[in-house]
Order: sequence, then structure tokens, then C-alpha cells
Amino acid sequence: MTLAELRALAQEEGVEWLELRAVDLCGRLRSLELPAAALSEKLLAEGVGADASNYGLAAAEESDMVLLPDPEAAWVDRLRDPPALVFLCDLARPGEGPYPLAPRTVARRAQALLPELGIAGKALFGVEIEFYLLDSLFVSDSPLRQGMEAIPLEGAPGLVEESLPRPHTAYHAGGVEDRGRRVRERVCQILSGWGVPVRYHHHEVGSLGQMEIELGLGPLLAAADWTVMAIDLVRRVAAQEGLVACLLPKPLYGQPGSGLHLHQLLLKGEENLFGGEKGLSELALNYVGGLLQHGRALSALVSPSTNSYRRLLPGFEAPVHLAFGAANRTAAVRIPGYLKPGNARIEYRPPDPSCNPYLALSACLMAGLDGIRNGIDPVAKGWGPWEGSLYE
Repeated sequence: MTLAELRALAQEEGVEWLELRAVDLCGRLRSLELPAAALSEKLLAEGVGADASNYGLAAAEESDMVLLPDPEAAWVDRLRDPPALVFLCDLARPGEGPYPLAPRTVARRAQALLPELGIAGKALFGVEIEFYLLDSLFVSDSPLRQGMEAIPLEGAPGLVEESLPRPHTAYHAGGVEDRGRRVRERVCQILSGWGVPVRYHHHEVGSLGQMEIELGLGPLLAAADWTVMAIDLVRRVAAQEGLVACLLPKPLYGQPGSGLHLHQLLLKGEENLFGGEKGLSELALNYVGGLLQHGRALSALVSPSTNSYRRLLPGFEAPVHLAFGAANRTAAVRIPGYLKPGNARIEYRPPDPSCNPYLALSACLMAGLDGIRNGIDPVAKGWGPWEGSLYE
């Protein structure tokens, strides 16, 4: 949007504040606010000063940077009263342009590299966001007591472990069993109003309040932006409903963990390069080979927390082996079994919501492209396709 369009939008919506948002190294959302009158050409061109050392992106002795608002990543947040005009921002050194190590800049650079290599025009990503809704969450971090106490939204409080609901019984639960529907619907309605495509939402497998919202396909940078926006919105809407949205990979013992599955495909013009006569094209298989070849290194970015590895256990539809298979939810890479060649894509299942979406999506693309450039064949390496359970 142009400055004139932004000003007109702010005036029409009764905006009183500008909110500048960026994520730190870990993907945590940071925010700075200015009066609406500060919206100017100078603000868009020069930004606002920020201490990047507190973002984990620079040492304190060289931490002066600026937040540069992106006019193409702006929206009116009507969840606030009065509404605010929100910008996602790039971090930059004054007078030098975007800082190359900032997460959003990394995603922008990864996206730009693809057409430069001549392999494809663009990569599309679709993100599944899984989370739990809790009645309350108490976290203790003291010398004498450390841990968390969660009261789930669903399931009677005070149940002993032996009487907990079975963990795999709530997929697509409906009616009175689905107490999180209102939160999901509100989140999806607001996201749609912001121009974020939503594929669907539903109750997930976890019987103590696990939910899923799947976003539509979009270019790498946009998909990462949408993920950051959606996760923040899930937390805020849940809080308005008197609930706590928990995006830990494995918050509840004995219940399924929450993933951030990444659907991926490459396009050249309108052609889906992943489609082939017998399912996936050779290029797509090489892309899968890159993901699996670099799977251990990718873990540092897609499963970055200690809690991530409480999720990656057999029996909960989480991957524990670097392998691929058609319609196989026990593999690290699932090839959806219900897609036609024109809609072919792959799903990378190790990521979870503790990751930084900008870094996770960028790393997946780089790994996949390395597989293509080096002709990594996952079949020849014995990584699949696996038809049976990889837990056995």
C-alpha cells in the first residue's frame, strides 16, 4: 500500500496507534507503538530505532538498528479498541538496508534465491498450527520448585492418570465435545479479514483440548508472516475467552504433541513441479531427499526446544525416523495420498510451534534445493517409500 492508502485506511478505521512488530531470533513477537500521526514518508523510509541485542541478533556494542515498516505487510487490528494499524517490520542498520541475519530478511533472501537458481519461480508453503486450549496454566521457576501445572479445557479436573480420556479419540470431535470451536472460528474469521487464507480448522487428536488451524498456501515470506500473525491471534483470542492457548510442542503427558507441519511445493509459472505421472516427480523426490539428508541439521531450526523432543516419540503421529511415505503420518515426510498431480505437494512433519517460522521455512527450502541440485535420491538411500508403521 502507498502512504496515501495507509493514511486513508487509518482515518477510515479510526486508528489511533501504529504498532510496529518484528520477531526475535527465537520467533518471539516484539512490538513498539507510535501515535497514528507519526505515519509519514520518513517513518516508512527511515524506521524507528531498536536495540537488536535484546532480539538476540547482535552484540550490545553494535546493537543499534531500526525497525522498517513493510507497507505490504500492514493491516488494521480491530481486536484492539480503538483499532491499531499494524506493520510487520524488517530490521536494518541505519543507512545500510535490511540486516541480513534478521529472520524476516533471511526468509526474503531465501525466497529471492529460488528464481535466481532457475529451478523454479517460487515455493509455496502451507502451515498447520496445532495447539492446546487450557482453562489455566501455572508456571513455576524458583530455586525450590520448577515446572508447570495445566488445567485442560476438556476433561474433568483432578483426574488421575489412569482415568484420563484416551489420547487418540478426539480427531474431528464435534458438538458438545468440541469446546474450542468458538476460539478457532473467531481466529479464522479475523485472519480472513486480514487477507490471510484459511484452509480449515478442527479439533485435533488430543482429547484434552487440542486444536488445529491450517492456513492456505502462500509464498515463503507471506506464509511465515501469516504464521506469526495467526499464532499471536490464537493467544489473544483465547485470552479474551478466558482461556490459555499453549503452543508448547508437548505440554501434557500422555497426550499427543502439537506440530507445525509444513506443506511445500515448487511452481514454474503455473506448473506444479512436484507432480508426476506416478505421484511425485523426480524433482520432488530430490527435494524430499534434501530434507531427509539434512534432517538432523534442520532439527536445530524446526524443533529447537528441549520440549520438542518430548513430542518426537513413537505412538503419537510424530516422526521419529528420517523417512518418507505416501499417506504415512509416522514418517518425517508424508506424501498426501488424496492429491492429484496438479496439486502434488509434500508435508514435512518434524517442525513444531516453538520454531521461528521465518528460519524454519527458509531452512526447509534450502535443504530441498540442495537435494535438487545434488540429485539426492531418497529411494536409493533407503529412506522410503515406507508403507507400514515406522514405530514398529
